[in-house]
Amino acid sequence: MNETCDRCGPAIGAAYRVDRVGELYLCGQCASRQWRALSAQGWTFWPLGVHAIAPQASAAAGYGPVGDAA
Repeated sequence: MNETCDRCGPAIGAAYRVDRVGELYLCGQCASRQWRALSAQGWTFWPLGVHAIAPQASAAAGYGPVGDAA
């Protein structure tokens, strides 16, 4: 994934994907400056290049509260 910062332009690589109704790609500096305002409006920040496991993934594998109830 070679996304670039939507504020700085194509010369700067993005470090975060920000989701709400649409999505933004921001470098670390822009994300730091905009974090508070965008979070207050309901935007969610996701670091790029980091693989996260959703809580549902562990429940589907038989672990966690759903697996324990069976």
